[in-house]
Amino acid sequence: MHIAVVSLGAFGHVNPTLELVTELVRRGVRVTYFCTEGFRTIVEPTGARFVAVPSWMEAHAGESGEDKSDVAATVPFLFLHEAQAYLEPVLAVLKEDHPVAIVHDFAGIAGTLAADVLGVPNVMLYTSYPANGEYSVAAGFETVSPDHPLRVAADELADRFVAQYGCRKMTVKEIFDGRGGLNLVMMQKRLVPHNESFDDSFVFTGVQIGKRTAFGSWKAPHDGKPLLYSSMGTAFNNWPEYYPILFDAVRDLDIHVFAALGSIDPASLQDVPANVELGQMVPQLDILSQASVFITHAGMWAILPVPSWTRVSQMDSPLPSAFQPPSIWVAAVEALHRKSLGNTYIRKLLYWSRNRTRASAEAFAPPKLCISALNSCKVSR
Repeated sequence: MHIAVVSLGAFGHVNPTLELVTELVRRGVRVTYFCTEGFRTIVEPTGARFVAVPSWMEAHAGESGEDKSDVAATVPFLFLHEAQAYLEPVLAVLKEDHPVAIVHDFAGIAGTLAADVLGVPNVMLYTSYPANGEYSVAAGFETVSPDHPLRVAADELADRFVAQYGCRKMTVKEIFDGRGGLNLVMMQKRLVPHNESFDDSFVFTGVQIGKRTAFGSWKAPHDGKPLLYSSMGTAFNNWPEYYPILFDAVRDLDIHVFAALGSIDPASLQDVPANVELGQMVPQLDILSQASVFITHAGMWAILPVPSWTRVSQMDSPLPSAFQPPSIWVAAVEALHRKSLGNTYIRKLLYWSRNRTRASAEAFAPPKLCISALNSCKVSR
């Protein structure tokens, strides 16, 4: 069996696929993984064949022109142009080596289009809430005027795909609320509102967490002091104003702090307290397993692994638009620090949540369910 995986070149899209791909390879499935070159060393340890594809977004990063502050207009424009860069390289490989299915998430639009062109099953991964009659991801993007320059450009590109490849039209609704023939939702079903409304094509797998070795390992100092971990994620971490606030909040606490900076250069930060360690791309699961408090941007793949991986308490950080005075941060961090370390009820609740997640029958379901579902498709190449 041969399965193709198409992923946007971003950690939030690649990381959720790694355990699934590792297990598929272990079970004897050939996996061809399409992503940008920077993720070769992340993907290859899974055993998949890695095929590098060009990135329109990387080639045009930092260009001036349209106002990119309008996220609802910008994101579909970017995703469709990225699909245009991916599609021909993906098809060139898969026309010669047909897969039985193509696996991707909503941002891997080239996966949807390639499945249409090749006539193979389209397997959609959801790392967040799937759309149904009660909830729409697309609704937040459909507020943009159809006359907006970026929306016009995106629509024209979607029309060109239809004309050139005979595929479905990737409207905003199709991009964000579209579904595959098989849909793997990497959340526990009980956490998804109105989960009873999904049909049998939706399989709720639970969070899939595997080993990540690309950024080494990390051990906390051996002095028994609690660890506070701070991370603003990999996509929206360019917020240098946040760090002086964090530093003031923790400077006088008898704890260790690890701050993951992402794109921010550690050398650009001043007056770093002695109890704070800085890093850019870090082994997050190692750090979380030793942390007592986690300050996070509340991205889905920052939040979801916490109960299954650690006993950490979370503090969801406001985005810059909800900027708060430093005094509020100091009080909040001190309060959370005290509660997470001294409150027996919170500790019991965290242990219960972790154990329920780890014991869930959904754990590590996707490889088995994916193989079973693909076999039932009766597609042979």
